[in-house]
Parts: sequence; structure tokens; C-alpha cells
Amino acid sequence: MMRKILLISLLLLLPVQAKNDAYLRRFDQAWRLVAEFYYDLNYRGVDWQAVGRRYRSRVASANSWREVYRLLDEMYGELGDDHSSVLSPAEARDALRGAMCYPLPFPVPPEEPSVEEEKEFSPTTDVDDKKPWGSFEYSKRGNVGYLKLPNLIDGSIPDDLADAVRGLEKQGVKGYVLDLRDNPGGLALVMAEVAGVFMHGLPWRIVTRTKGVMPQPTIPFWGKPLTSKPLVVIVNGGVNSAAEGLAGALKRAHRARILGERTAGNTEVVLPYCFPDGGVAMLASGVLAPVGGPTWEGRGVEPDIVVKNEKEQLARALRLIEQGR
Repeated sequence: MMRKILLISLLLLLPVQAKNDAYLRRFDQAWRLVAEFYYDLNYRGVDWQAVGRRYRSRVASANSWREVYRLLDEMYGELGDDHSSVLSPAEARDALRGAMCYPLPFPVPPEEPSVEEEKEFSPTTDVDDKKPWGSFEYSKRGNVGYLKLPNLIDGSIPDDLADAVRGLEKQGVKGYVLDLRDNPGGLALVMAEVAGVFMHGLPWRIVTRTKGVMPQPTIPFWGKPLTSKPLVVIVNGGVNSAAEGLAGALKRAHRARILGERTAGNTEVVLPYCFPDGGVAMLASGVLAPVGGPTWEGRGVEPDIVVKNEKEQLARALRLIEQGR
């Protein structure tokens, strides 16, 4: 009788153990990404080994995949870089919307999603059709095309922008105002595709810890851009990351005049790494810099025309295009 009770107890424990093992596999993958591929060898002064010990025990005691991903995101938050984060499968589907995601850069055994995992991250219950960082906006204001980019994360933004420019070109606009104010940045790929609407070439380099210096061309790299008409870019202190790289590249190429206030100077490059279940680690893996110049990290992009009043910024930018100045 005792043997039977013991056997039943062991069988009941097996699913729990398997679940905890799966949680810890995900933890090990997320922790290792930072340990081996984070851009700062000193982890911004954080003891990453100690952080790992604390969070490993918390993940092992988690009650659901939702809690696991919350803890992993909290763990990445310990770095304090305003870029690195961990997204659950549902959050990744909503945030990246088809943008490229890299496989984990080390061997990973295949995983079968559990029933719990599929239920927790069901597209019918967890994905919001609304874009979490606002929507792309455009309009014709007088003879000027106005383009407002809320972020460089959403993979649909480059196509939306290109379609808007094609339509405005047919309406005969004199030029464009690209409003990047409070844009938090995003992915280097989206930055390169947005820049490719206005210019082509090789404006950036990404300085990484493990891969050296990687050139980042515009997408596409050659041929004529969709428009070569005058361009004014509005920026402020809320412009971060890839949005700073976009403004900086357009300025250095003499493709646009930059108007407003200095940007944040927060240009770590985020690379998205995919977990087997569709979750994503957004990891600050390098620093963005122009080809032939110092990084914008810590100093930002300086505007050509300083305008501090927010209402005056847009009015001034529109006038510059209308007056052909």
C-alpha cells in the first residue's frame, strides 16, 4: 500500500517538475544572453552573477509562464539601460508585428509548447489590435507633407511611411517635415528601412562586444530614394535610440535640417532574440555610431536650428519648407 501511495505521489510530481524544468531552461537562456552578448562588459555596474542567483530561485518557484516572463523582464530591468527587456510571446507578436527576430546565438534543444503555454499566450485573448506606441500619422499641410513616427519598433511603419510618401508625391508637395519628437527608438532594421525612404548609402556602424564593428546600410542600399525633396526633422530630448540614429544620419548626409532640441544621447542598439516559444529578449547588444564619427551615445544629436517652444517647432519647420529655406 505504501509503495502504491509513493508511486502515485511521484507521478503527480512529474508534471510539476517538467514545468519547473521548462521555466528554468528559459531563465538560463535569458540570463546567458546578457552574460555573453550584452554590450557593456561591466553590465553597467550590476553584479550579473548575483542577479542570476536571485532570479533563478524566483523563476523556479513561478506558477505560470506569464509569471516567468514577468520575472525575466524584471531581471533585465536590473541593468537600467532603458532598452533591454523581455517580451512574452503575446507581447512580442503585438510589439514586433513581423519585424525580424534573431535565433538564440547558442545551441538550443527543440521545445514542445505546453498546453498551459498555448492557453496563456493565445492570440485570441492576449494580442491587442491597437499599436502600443501610437500609430503612424501623415497629412498634407499646405504644400508640405507632415509625417509623424511614434516609434521604430513596429515593423509595419516603413511600409506605411513609404505608401504615405508615394501618395504625397502625387499631390505635389514641396517637401516634408518628419516629426520624431518623443520617439523612443526601436530596431536598427526599422531605422534602416525608414532612412531608405529619403536616402541611400552606408551611414552607420554598430559597435558590439562580441561581433566587432558591423556596418549598417540603409534599406535599400542603392538606387534612388522615394523622394529627394527638402526635409526638416523635428527632435527633442525624448528622442532615443534608433530614432537618434535616423536623425543623425540624415543630418550628416546633409539630407535634412534638424530642428528642435538635442536628443537624449541614449543609442544602445537593441537586437531581438527569439525564444523557442515566440517570446523575445530585447537586448542592448551594441552602440550606434555614424561611419567616420563618434557615437551619439552620451551626447545626442544637436539640432541645426534650436527651437525650444513645442508649438513653434512644427510651425517653424513647415515655414522652412514652404519658403524653400
